[in-house]
Amino acid sequence: MAFLNWTDSLSVKINSIDEQHKKLIGLINSFYEQVSHRTNDENISILIKGMREYTQMHFNYEERYMRQFNYPDYIIHKKEHDMFISKVAAVEEKVNKGTVILSFEITSFLKDWIKNHIQGSDKKYTEFFIKNGIK
Repeated sequence: MAFLNWTDSLSVKINSIDEQHKKLIGLINSFYEQVSHRTNDENISILIKGMREYTQMHFNYEERYMRQFNYPDYIIHKKEHDMFISKVAAVEEKVNKGTVILSFEITSFLKDWIKNHIQGSDKKYTEFFIKNGIK
Protein backbone atom coordinates (compact mmCIF):
# COMPACT_ATOMS: atom_id res chain seq x y z
CA MET A 1 0.00 0.00 0.00
CA ALA A 2 1.25 3.46 -0.87
CA PHE A 3 2.29 5.89 1.84
CA LEU A 4 0.45 8.70 0.03
CA ASN A 5 -2.23 8.01 -2.53
CA TRP A 6 -3.26 10.33 -5.33
CA THR A 7 -6.88 11.39 -4.95
CA ASP A 8 -9.05 13.97 -6.67
CA SER A 9 -8.65 16.16 -3.60
CA LEU A 10 -5.04 16.71 -4.71
CA SER A 11 -5.94 17.75 -8.25
CA VAL A 12 -5.38 21.38 -9.23
CA LYS A 13 -7.38 20.72 -12.44
CA ILE A 14 -4.34 21.46 -14.61
CA ASN A 15 -3.20 18.25 -16.26
CA SER A 16 0.49 19.13 -16.65
CA ILE A 17 0.80 20.09 -12.98
CA ASP A 18 -1.28 17.15 -11.74
CA GLU A 19 1.07 14.79 -13.60
CA GLN A 20 4.07 16.41 -11.93
CA HIS A 21 2.39 16.17 -8.53
CA LYS A 22 1.73 12.47 -9.16
CA LYS A 23 5.43 11.99 -9.89
CA LEU A 24 6.34 13.78 -6.63
CA ILE A 25 3.97 11.52 -4.72
CA GLY A 26 5.59 8.52 -6.39
CA LEU A 27 9.02 9.73 -5.27
CA ILE A 28 7.78 10.17 -1.69
CA ASN A 29 6.29 6.67 -1.78
CA SER A 30 9.61 5.25 -3.05
CA PHE A 31 11.48 7.09 -0.32
CA TYR A 32 9.09 5.74 2.32
CA GLU A 33 9.46 2.21 0.96
CA GLN A 34 13.26 2.42 1.07
CA VAL A 35 13.24 3.77 4.63
CA SER A 36 10.73 1.06 5.66
CA HIS A 37 12.98 -1.65 4.31
CA ARG A 38 16.07 -0.04 5.81
CA THR A 39 17.79 0.04 2.47
CA ASN A 40 21.39 1.14 2.15
CA ASP A 41 22.42 4.77 2.36
CA GLU A 42 23.43 4.91 -1.31
CA ASN A 43 19.88 4.09 -2.45
CA ILE A 44 18.45 6.66 -0.04
CA SER A 45 20.95 9.25 -1.23
CA ILE A 46 19.98 8.65 -4.87
CA LEU A 47 16.27 8.94 -4.01
CA ILE A 48 16.70 12.16 -2.04
CA LYS A 49 18.80 13.70 -4.81
CA GLY A 50 16.19 12.68 -7.37
CA MET A 51 13.40 14.10 -5.23
CA ARG A 52 15.24 17.40 -4.75
CA GLU A 53 16.02 17.72 -8.47
CA TYR A 54 12.53 16.81 -9.62
CA THR A 55 10.93 19.10 -7.04
CA GLN A 56 13.13 21.99 -8.18
CA MET A 57 12.10 21.36 -11.80
CA HIS A 58 8.43 21.24 -10.80
CA PHE A 59 8.65 24.41 -8.70
CA ASN A 60 10.44 26.20 -11.56
CA TYR A 61 7.59 25.13 -13.87
CA GLU A 62 4.95 26.64 -11.59
CA GLU A 63 6.98 29.76 -10.84
CA ARG A 64 7.63 30.46 -14.52
CA TYR A 65 3.88 30.75 -15.11
CA MET A 66 3.43 32.77 -11.93
CA ARG A 67 5.98 35.32 -13.16
CA GLN A 68 4.72 35.24 -16.75
CA PHE A 69 1.14 36.05 -15.76
CA ASN A 70 1.95 38.18 -12.66
CA TYR A 71 0.37 35.81 -10.15
CA PRO A 72 -0.43 38.00 -7.11
CA ASP A 73 0.80 35.47 -4.49
CA TYR A 74 4.03 34.63 -6.33
CA ILE A 75 6.42 35.82 -3.61
CA ILE A 76 4.61 33.94 -0.83
CA HIS A 77 4.38 30.80 -2.97
CA LYS A 78 8.06 30.98 -3.95
CA LYS A 79 9.08 31.31 -0.29
CA GLU A 80 7.22 28.07 0.46
CA HIS A 81 9.02 26.35 -2.41
CA ASP A 82 12.40 27.68 -1.29
CA MET A 83 11.80 26.52 2.29
CA PHE A 84 10.93 23.01 1.14
CA ILE A 85 13.98 22.75 -1.16
CA SER A 86 16.18 24.00 1.66
CA LYS A 87 14.87 21.33 4.05
CA VAL A 88 15.25 18.54 1.48
CA ALA A 89 18.78 19.75 0.64
CA ALA A 90 19.67 19.75 4.35
CA VAL A 91 18.43 16.16 4.73
CA GLU A 92 20.34 15.19 1.58
CA GLU A 93 23.54 16.72 2.93
CA LYS A 94 23.16 14.93 6.27
CA VAL A 95 22.49 11.59 4.56
CA ASN A 96 25.55 12.04 2.37
CA LYS A 97 27.67 12.81 5.44
CA GLY A 98 26.13 9.93 7.39
CA THR A 99 24.96 12.28 10.14
CA VAL A 100 21.23 11.62 10.00
CA ILE A 101 19.19 8.57 10.81
CA LEU A 102 16.35 8.35 8.37
CA SER A 103 13.05 7.94 10.07
CA PHE A 104 9.37 8.01 9.47
CA GLU A 105 9.48 11.56 10.86
CA ILE A 106 11.27 12.68 7.68
CA THR A 107 8.93 10.76 5.39
CA SER A 108 5.93 12.14 7.27
CA PHE A 109 7.28 15.67 6.84
CA LEU A 110 7.63 15.12 3.07
CA LYS A 111 4.15 13.63 2.80
CA ASP A 112 2.45 16.27 4.93
CA TRP A 113 4.23 19.18 3.30
CA ILE A 114 3.43 18.08 -0.27
CA LYS A 115 -0.18 17.22 0.57
CA ASN A 116 -0.80 20.46 2.48
CA HIS A 117 1.00 22.58 -0.12
CA ILE A 118 -1.01 21.14 -3.01
CA GLN A 119 -4.34 21.33 -1.19
CA GLY A 120 -3.61 24.81 0.14
CA SER A 121 -1.25 27.03 -1.82
CA ASP A 122 -1.39 25.27 -5.19
CA LYS A 123 -5.18 25.12 -5.32
CA LYS A 124 -5.21 28.91 -4.91
CA TYR A 125 -3.68 29.34 -8.37
CA THR A 126 -6.01 26.91 -10.19
CA GLU A 127 -8.53 29.44 -11.47
CA PHE A 128 -5.80 32.01 -12.22
CA PHE A 129 -3.72 29.52 -14.24
CA ILE A 130 -6.70 28.12 -16.14
CA LYS A 131 -7.87 31.66 -16.98
CA ASN A 132 -4.40 32.25 -18.49
CA GLY A 133 -4.55 29.12 -20.63
CA ILE A 134 -2.36 26.74 -18.67
CA LYS A 135 -3.45 23.14 -19.16
